[in-house]
Formats: sequence, C-alpha cells, structure tokens
Amino acid sequence: MHRYVLFAFLLTCSAGAHALESIRIGSQVLSVGDSAARVRELMGKPVVHSRGSAAKSARKARKPVGQSKRAAAKEQGEQWQYRREGHTTIFTIANGKLVHIEDMAR
Repeated sequence: MHRYVLFAFLLTCSAGAHALESIRIGSQVLSVGDSAARVRELMGKPVVHSRGSAAKSARKARKPVGQSKRAAAKEQGEQWQYRREGHTTIFTIANGKLVHIEDMAR
C-alpha cells in the first residue's frame, strides 16, 4: 500500500517543472553547454527576455558559500522564455553559454 502512495506522490510531483540537460527541437538537440547563438538559431527570438543579477558588475557578484558554479551562473544569467507545444521552456544563458534548461507544462 505504501508503495502505491509513494508512486502516486512521485507521479504528481513530476508533473511540474523539469530541469533538463538537453531538449529536442525538431530533429536537433540543444544541450547545456551549447552557445547562445545555437539557442537563437534553433528557437528564434524569445517571447520573454529577462536578466538575472547579471546586470551587477562581475566584481560585486558574490557566490554564496556552498553554491555550485551552475547555480551561480543560473542566478547571474539571462533567461530566455519560449512557448512551444503546450510547454513553456526557459533557457538560462550565462557568459554566452546555455547553463540551464527548464520545461514546464502550461
């Protein structure tokens, strides 16, 4: 019985946002580490384009203790948001590279 409850809970949790290492765009694949130019090439102009704390100077931006390089880059990067096939996909770009992909069902 407990297994079914746990399974139902995990299934419910997985229906939200998903952090991805790569995503298929038609017959192409975008992966973390690809260039911002590659994202634009495959996805076009973003519906929403926002900047994180990247507007601050690099000297003033501090990495909190214990925070990974990827998490720090995600906070300081630009977020490009796209709508596609019933999903909202957010690409985080830092230093010209794709550092995070998040896909959410609308």
